[in-house]
Amino acid sequence: MSRKWVKGETVGSIMKNEFLAVPEHFSIEETIKHFRTASLEKVSKPSYIYVVNPNGHLVGVVQMRDLLSHAPGVLVKDIMLKNVVKVHAEMGQEEAVKHFIKHRFLAIPVVNNDQMLVGIVTADAMVDIAELEAEDDIAKIVGTGVDEITSRSIPRIVRLRLPWLAVSIFSGLLCAFITGWFQYELKSVIALALFIPIVLGLSESTGTQSATIVVRNMALGRASFRDVRWLLQKEILVGVIVGLVCGMFVGGVATMWQESPKLGAVLAFSMSTSIMLSGIVGSFLPFIFRRFGFDPALSSGPIVLATCDVITLLIYFKVSGFFLAG
Repeated sequence: MSRKWVKGETVGSIMKNEFLAVPEHFSIEETIKHFRTASLEKVSKPSYIYVVNPNGHLVGVVQMRDLLSHAPGVLVKDIMLKNVVKVHAEMGQEEAVKHFIKHRFLAIPVVNNDQMLVGIVTADAMVDIAELEAEDDIAKIVGTGVDEITSRSIPRIVRLRLPWLAVSIFSGLLCAFITGWFQYELKSVIALALFIPIVLGLSESTGTQSATIVVRNMALGRASFRDVRWLLQKEILVGVIVGLVCGMFVGGVATMWQESPKLGAVLAFSMSTSIMLSGIVGSFLPFIFRRFGFDPALSSGPIVLATCDVITLLIYFKVSGFFLAG
């Protein structure tokens, strides 16, 4: 399979037209004869034999080993598996990958709108698609495009990176504005500025971790809108524990270093709160993106970082202003 993939393509664009199919009235002996006379393309990697009715509708599937464990006169319709896992020719490739991950078949039949068997998709093809999807997600997470992985064109790489860097520039300017907004607190307690990098770093790491985990679960079909409540509960709990541990540690260091228990308390509280909220933002953004038809992977890169930065600075300075200023 060519290492070229366009997001949104259907199963029909990658399915194989060579497959083994027999009428439901065939006996095992007739099925074996059909197998022996089939073209090399159809029998090169035989896994399943599909059973169709007189109208060409898929009605069952027989594994190759079943032909050896029954008498020659037995009809295939009597030994076939009737509840066939199948995919539609218009189904997206990403959705088809989820079927393979769930069922772990060597091949899955493809049907059209009339439920007629029109082809198969193999596990090999799905592995290639899954790899390319993973590359695409990774590229979006780090703020670039999947084409950069193989591209040697410097101008193209620059064009792929600049839009995401623009997001970082915008969020940086917004954070600078917020910092200027709270410059009175910084003048009152200069030590606040010393801990801004670690507060932002922990918040960004938490948001990125949560978003990446959710995006990966989405890609594997293990995260849906039904899971939002559970994911938020989990991230709140994890955020509280991680935030308390990190906040108490940094707050303790700040207390001993600056000899200011108030500063230590501010750091502990603001870090705990911002880490918890960053985890929630990182978990929730992919669902919001998917809800509005955008790729969830877009939410786990510069966008989640920018959101977490703004939230963290607002919390940090608000808490600081309340406890320290004046």
